[in-house]
Amino acid sequence: MFISILIITLSFSFCLQILVIIQYLSTKGLFYYNVFLGTFFINTILMIYTFYLLLKNPVAFLNVDMKFTSWVISGFVLIIILFIKINTLIKIYRRSQDPACYTINFFGKKVYEHGLVNKQEFMTLFITMPFFLIVGSYFIARLINIILYGKF
Repeated sequence: MFISILIITLSFSFCLQILVIIQYLSTKGLFYYNVFLGTFFINTILMIYTFYLLLKNPVAFLNVDMKFTSWVISGFVLIIILFIKINTLIKIYRRSQDPACYTINFFGKKVYEHGLVNKQEFMTLFITMPFFLIVGSYFIARLINIILYGKF
């Protein structure tokens, strides 16, 4: 069970690092850079410790329940992708409410200016969609299987 928790923690840390990299590239903030360095060191320590345990007791890795571990990891990835999507949509919505981004036409309707949605935001929403659907469907299918039948 300890090895499963170690693998799940390592996967969560990788997902967090990917999220921090995306946030750093979009904002260029010093905070995200420092968090990136922290997750890098944590990942390195966890990988070295996992490798040490693998060399010390390779049979213990055969007892890891990969269905449960992959289900938990897919849940983490689903939450992180959902966070990225919601964060991007909130930014677009806030920009759409800014009067500098739209004009009122002759009929009293809003006409949005060019550039309301950045190319990076559009590509983020577009590229994360297949991962969101695949990981989300796996997580939901396993969850329904647990609820209905009580097993993985």
